[in-house]
Amino acid sequence: MSETVTFGAVGDIGFWKGVNDGVDAHDIDWPFELMKEQLHRADLLFGNMESVVVASDYPEDAIDPKGLISPFPGEACAGALVRAGFDFMNLAANHVLDAGATGMDHTKHTLEAARLVTGGVGHTQAEARRLVTLEKGGVTFGFLCYAEDTNYSLGTRGPCHAYYELDTVLEDVAKHKDAVDVLVVSIHADIEFMPTPSVPRLANFRAIANAGADIILGHHPHVPQGCEMIDGCLIAYSLGNFIFPAHSSGYMKGNGPHTAHSFLLLAEVTKDGVQSFERVPFEIKAPPEERPAPVEGDAREEMLGYLAQLDAHLKDDAFVLKTWREVAKRLLATYIKRAAERDIDNVIEELVGRLCLTAENRSWMEEILAMGREAWDARNAEEPDPLHRPHYRFTRNDSQ
Repeated sequence: MSETVTFGAVGDIGFWKGVNDGVDAHDIDWPFELMKEQLHRADLLFGNMESVVVASDYPEDAIDPKGLISPFPGEACAGALVRAGFDFMNLAANHVLDAGATGMDHTKHTLEAARLVTGGVGHTQAEARRLVTLEKGGVTFGFLCYAEDTNYSLGTRGPCHAYYELDTVLEDVAKHKDAVDVLVVSIHADIEFMPTPSVPRLANFRAIANAGADIILGHHPHVPQGCEMIDGCLIAYSLGNFIFPAHSSGYMKGNGPHTAHSFLLLAEVTKDGVQSFERVPFEIKAPPEERPAPVEGDAREEMLGYLAQLDAHLKDDAFVLKTWREVAKRLLATYIKRAAERDIDNVIEELVGRLCLTAENRSWMEEILAMGREAWDARNAEEPDPLHRPHYRFTRNDSQ
């Protein structure tokens, strides 16, 4: 058997809110310090870059206040990532255009100047889909990185991340799987805060595993999800948050508590693929210590138990479907409310496109359609009313 390499991966890294407060009070290395010992166990360490860096002459009045744009020099951020042990940073994420193509390019070039390897973005889709390789301990790793078309960063034909579409990923996996020893596929996608992947993403990741990927890393839900081995491929459905304001962001805290909980994934890998893996659970502490720290004792056992429960959910098709449908119904209710607050032209100009054309929404809208079809078919299967024609009027709930 060839030499064993320890591959490590964590989720979202964003210089934002409480994280920045800690850096201001200490230094740029402060967010990573409590996890450094564990991070350094990895021979090759992957992270998801959830914020961008901009040059000093970037116009201040052009900075989007809602964007995840680091206020710190890019060189400082890159240096901190290197000292924390990172080797590869995924850039295919929905916030990569928060400072436009200028910010995307600057982030990529700044990280690479610090000897970090990046992947998943480009000025064309061919460039963004490019295989990136990295060698450690005699094992050649290849990285393919994608992000879904989302509400936050709507699709563009210009400079962008590689788009997550199943056919695209399968084509790239088939093209590159024999060119490297270990093929890592990174995908930033799905609905946030779900304890399980959506039904379509679960099926897609398993299809990608069967096509020849060795490791699949999911992120964007901001909470941890389960892990499983499929046909020799290690799938981590969501790595959750790592360096992220799980408490000082109302959006994160309001969808807690597991926005503050996740794990460092460590996999023992050879030229023959993944041999074993473990998860090192951590908790993002409350301000002013808003940074990840390993959990110990009873808290560690409790979190490992929760992660095992997430693994079990993956094998429970009924639970996955129920969770997915509850989320779909909640999202539909949100959009119905938004539509009621707008005039019809605005609904057509914006909401219809978001719901039907944006990949993030199209997935759950298709589930709503499936639910509607099931209800419709069940109704049609009923014995006809001899006194009325079928479906002669809309039904209504008079109690509402």
